[in-house]
Amino acid sequence: MTPTPKSSFPVFARVLLGVGLGAAATLGTGWYFADGLVRARPVKRPVYKTRVLAVSRENHETMIQLTRNYATARAGAVTLDWDAEDGGSLLGPVVEGGSKWVKRPLLRGGQYLRPGLAVRPSSVGLGNPAGRGLIFDNLVLSGEHGPLPAWFVPGKEGAIGANPQQDWVIIMHGYQGLRQDALRFLPTYHDFGLSSLVVTYRNAHGAGRTPQGVYRLSAEEWEDLEVAVQYARDHGAKRIVLMGLSMGGSITLAFMRRSKLAQYVNAVVLDSPALEWRELIKHFAVRLRLPVFLAPIVEKLTTLKSGQDFDAVDHLSHAHVYDRHMLIFHGSADDTVPVSQLDRLFEARPDLIEYVRVEGAEHLRNWNMDIENYERRLRQYLSRMLGPLEAQHSEINTPSQKENPNV
Repeated sequence: MTPTPKSSFPVFARVLLGVGLGAAATLGTGWYFADGLVRARPVKRPVYKTRVLAVSRENHETMIQLTRNYATARAGAVTLDWDAEDGGSLLGPVVEGGSKWVKRPLLRGGQYLRPGLAVRPSSVGLGNPAGRGLIFDNLVLSGEHGPLPAWFVPGKEGAIGANPQQDWVIIMHGYQGLRQDALRFLPTYHDFGLSSLVVTYRNAHGAGRTPQGVYRLSAEEWEDLEVAVQYARDHGAKRIVLMGLSMGGSITLAFMRRSKLAQYVNAVVLDSPALEWRELIKHFAVRLRLPVFLAPIVEKLTTLKSGQDFDAVDHLSHAHVYDRHMLIFHGSADDTVPVSQLDRLFEARPDLIEYVRVEGAEHLRNWNMDIENYERRLRQYLSRMLGPLEAQHSEINTPSQKENPNV
């Protein structure tokens, strides 16, 4: 029997309503994730309540027994910080543990660790360079959108690798990151003789905000790295190394493609760099068990929301442009930036890239999983790229600048 228009209308209306609701839900979900992708929010990292339970000597090593929690039980090395001027130590991987405790060997620092001491464990580090035994200055650089808080850590005088007056490394943290993410690497650079400048870029914690308050995923943040490079040159730097962590790697690559100051860079070190953001959107759709068709919707809504140019932050497609040798660390278990992106970059430019693929390492945990190899490869690379020290030594100039009260 052929249905009459009167009887078919409710069916059609229900279908139309269902399609409309589905489209609205899809757009709503897409808008939510587009906002989450670029909206710059305060960084809040959990600090797990942890105490030192015991300190012992076993087989010529000092062993530290700690409260078991997510941070202390993670694979690889962890740092400990506590409320004291001498607070700061590095512990190796877990060697033994129970349901409420773990035991790790003491690798560096920690002579004041004692049972009952409240400590803060972290994979990347907390506090400031003083907790690593390093002298540092708080600086504030002037960016287009306001203050760019920075740490300056002078290199070791008399080091055989570099001249701290002339040789600088500039480090950019990652997406929703902090300068503390660079603490792991500062002792190596210091001992090599490199002076370190660790910079907070626009919209990140303590830095000036853009009118929209959104990340541009390196499309504009590279301009803040340009400010840092110019600052280094104005204060005596003649040889410059760049280090980028995660999105900081994207920023570094964008700078190398677009800045007139890129010619003054001698070496580039990247750790877990994000290379192509459209792929990352698809990756997270799968990871979060969302429909893959949502990825291009998120891309378009992100462009609508923030004016994001995804072609500008596609660093894979610009592999042919780069002309500086790079040392890149990336973990095979990175669930934030898939290692396949780095595999493809290396395949495109094996002449330019020294690629250290760290088996089992998660995002930004390449150093934690094999400290000895990481630091050895880093020192070897720096020695090759910087070459012999210049005979002429210029006096370093690091004038005191107004300290950012938000740092």
